[in-house]
Amino acid sequence: MFVSPSGADAGPGTEAAPYRTLAAAVAAAPNGGTVVLRQGSYNENVTIPRHKRLTVQSAPNEVVWLDGSREVSGWSPDGDDWRLSGWTAQFDHSPTYTPGAPDGRSPGWGFVDAAYPMAAHPDMVFVDGTPLRQVGSRAAVVPGTFYVDDPGDRLYLGTDPAGRAVRASTQTVGLTIRGAGSVIRGIGIQRYATPVPDKGALRSLAPDVTIENVVVRDNATQGMYVGGQNLGERNTLRNVTAERNGMLGIESSFSDGLVVAGVRAVGNNTERFNQAPVSGGMKICSARDLTVTDSVFADNLGTGLWFDESVHGVTVARNDILRNSGHGISYEISAQALIADNLVVGNGASGMKINNASRIDIWNNTVLDNGGRALWVAQDSRVASNRSTPGYDPRRPNPDPTVTWLLGPVTIANNVVGGRTSANCLLCAQDTSLRRTPAQIGLTVNGNVWTRPSASAPTWLATWPAGSSSSRTFTTLAALTAATGQEANGAEFTATPAVDAAYRLTGDATSAIGSVARPLPAVVAAVIQPPGAGPTLGVRFG
Repeated sequence: MFVSPSGADAGPGTEAAPYRTLAAAVAAAPNGGTVVLRQGSYNENVTIPRHKRLTVQSAPNEVVWLDGSREVSGWSPDGDDWRLSGWTAQFDHSPTYTPGAPDGRSPGWGFVDAAYPMAAHPDMVFVDGTPLRQVGSRAAVVPGTFYVDDPGDRLYLGTDPAGRAVRASTQTVGLTIRGAGSVIRGIGIQRYATPVPDKGALRSLAPDVTIENVVVRDNATQGMYVGGQNLGERNTLRNVTAERNGMLGIESSFSDGLVVAGVRAVGNNTERFNQAPVSGGMKICSARDLTVTDSVFADNLGTGLWFDESVHGVTVARNDILRNSGHGISYEISAQALIADNLVVGNGASGMKINNASRIDIWNNTVLDNGGRALWVAQDSRVASNRSTPGYDPRRPNPDPTVTWLLGPVTIANNVVGGRTSANCLLCAQDTSLRRTPAQIGLTVNGNVWTRPSASAPTWLATWPAGSSSSRTFTTLAALTAATGQEANGAEFTATPAVDAAYRLTGDATSAIGSVARPLPAVVAAVIQPPGAGPTLGVRFG
């Protein structure tokens, strides 16, 4: 089946006489068929139905967009602004995943920041490709903004539209995949006015779906959603870009067996939703047996890569997590993760936050110059045995013996950790809620390089659980080792850099590999070590 902006839905859908819309091609295509989109833009909301496995792809070397906006004209001057009458596009502006429900009021549970009250309103207007900011009243319209008068069916601009291309969003969702085994390849999805409850301009709600070489950008809230309880297992995201989406680049839940490879989630949360409960690059909840590799999570307002609510069995390897305003990597009330060979640099909060998570192996990462704690390993008061605490996987027993929400064991080895930070410690390990000792937690730290600009920046190299309401503090690596026996092979670089501007080891740090770096367990070596190579410190390059 073929589709072209110059086609006709009444035709046969051949290459010589293509359909006009993707919807017509999807309806006509047989199970197992392929739909080829010719170059151009398609203003559609399309669903691949259950029991129909399709491949939807662009024609070779042709640029294809599902575009939720259309060009609008007919503007009239209105005072200092411009008015379009007869504008009837209206969208749900519920601020949470429940349509019609109010925003949460408990600390940490409100989606919308009071400083950005229009965040959940998904209307979008673009002038010459540049998005305008939505305001909540006619009086607030100034250049660079727009206002939607829903009762009066009017759209107001503060920017002169004369001689410019003005586009406004008219669709909520671009593509929903319900057909198991479908493949989406080589297309873009942009400018959809996706309400928060709809979760994504591109949604995969079926098993065994592959999405590759796809760009999802400039959508109102979430760019992409993958999963759904008893729906979307064993999906693959390969060479996918999610950028400049209003709240979150990619969300996934209940997506057992998810493979994320070569993904770019960059510049998301343009509407400035609160960092929690949802925002940033990618968030994965309630899923098992996942891999996230060779990807970039950068420059998002929020956490770069966030695992939450009973995720189990994850490999996070060879990723760059850079300059996100929140944590770089967060692994929360979850279990069994290998976090290895990741470059985690310049994030606004902690480099890595490991919170109420068990069986965590952190090997050969470079974690530097994050605004908060480089490594924050913590237990709070939440325990899975309290069945009223939200966050368990409803498909699993409650409580789940495989995801206990208890910190530990945690192994930290062969990492390069430190740099400039406003926090008071590089390794901040604490259990001041359940008050367990390091031995009870199973906290093991050895073979790492710790680097900081001076002996007092930050104040402490490490805080350490004491089995009480407060943690022990250590200003030097030697003091930590003497008191705990940890880091017998570690090295501290104070006022002497361990890496260069490209985050490669300096000569001094390279010379320390033989005495510092620990042999890799087989499961770690299989993920990050080239055949015949020995252990090293921090990430591998090349």
